[in-house]
Order: sequence, then structure tokens, then C-alpha cells
Amino acid sequence: MWNNLASRLANIVLSQDRDEFKWRLDQTGIFLVKSHYLGLIYQNTLNNNKKIWKLRAPLKIKIFLWYLRRGVILTKDNLAKRNWQGNQQCCFRQENKTIQHLFFYCHFTRMVWASVYAAWGIPKPRNMANMFGSWLNRVPKDFKPLVLVGAAALCWSVWLCRNGVVFDNKQSSFLQVIFSTTHWLRTWAILQQPPSQEVLMRHLIFLVQVAKVFFCPGTWVAV
Repeated sequence: MWNNLASRLANIVLSQDRDEFKWRLDQTGIFLVKSHYLGLIYQNTLNNNKKIWKLRAPLKIKIFLWYLRRGVILTKDNLAKRNWQGNQQCCFRQENKTIQHLFFYCHFTRMVWASVYAAWGIPKPRNMANMFGSWLNRVPKDFKPLVLVGAAALCWSVWLCRNGVVFDNKQSSFLQVIFSTTHWLRTWAILQQPPSQEVLMRHLIFLVQVAKVFFCPGTWVAV
């Protein structure tokens, strides 16, 4: 990354002149609402939230994902920014809890993503930007929305599990998160197109089977 940055800066010549801001979507370099509007319509300006709002999931889940992507849900690090004085350690492990840690790097959550990888061959996203960005580049186009619905159910289940531990002193395990994820996917299946409903149900059943075989043999009962 450093070499890439250095090569991009190599031909830049600094001067003593004052810096100027220029609007790139108009030849005059001046911001105009019209040029911004035309840029959005005709120049395919990236809409980072488009994937979220197009998901076939309940509105509250889309809002939750939007908060996640913006990094503003009330994890302990965000509460600390509001002068909260509590313990910032993760409720599952003895590490400071951030959004990235809770949903991707906590040992508890990594076990859930490992189950997903074992069942579907889909690796864990690096972070939220990656999950809604290049994470699914190798997934066939028709399956990407379903995979994102699955990721939404997983993140929602992790969040509910975390809240149960923090506010209700409940005991929890990553298997409960997997069970909760499959529950929400069954609930949201009706929101998908008919062909996708069958695919979704088949894959979530396989996820449960993988968890049963690899992580907790003999303790799951078919429903």
C-alpha cells in the first residue's frame, strides 16, 4: 500500500500557492446542484447503501444494517465516545468491543462464520465495508442477494445474542446464534421470490446439518 501511495505522489509538485477546492463533476470546478444530480443519474456514482435497501428483508433489519455500515450502533466503543464510563471489554471475550470486533473478530463470532464457511464455502468478510463491497465478487449474481440476506440474519442474531448477555444476563453459545440465524431466514423466506425461497430453505437446512456434524454431534434434534 505504501509503494502504491508513493508512486501516485511521485509526480506531484508542491508550491507555495494557496490550495483550491474544485468540483470534479463540472468543468468550471464550481459546485452546482445540477451537476451533482446529473452525476448521480448518468455517471453511475456509487450508492453505498443500494445493496441494503434492495434486500428482501424487514425494514427494521435494513435500518439495522444501515447503522452497522455507518458504524453508529451502540457498541461499547461508541458509548464511550458519548462519555459512557463503563467497561469496554467484549461480553464474550476479554477484548475491547468495537463493531468490527463483535461481528467479525470476536472468537465467539468467528465460530459462527466458520460454520458458514464449512457449509457454503463463503469466507468471513474483513469488515462491514467489505461485506457490502467486494466480499461477494466471486458469488454468482443471482445468489448475491440471498447471501446478503443470510449475512443480515447472522449479524442480527449476533446483536440479539449480545443484548441478551448484556441486559438479561443470559448464557449464550455460537450454536444459539446459528439456530437464531436459521430462524430468521425461515421467517424472511416468504419475502423472497418463489425460486429463491426453495434455495434459501435448502441452504439453511444444510447449515444446521454442518453445525450438527462438526461442532456439536448428538445434541441437535431435527425439527
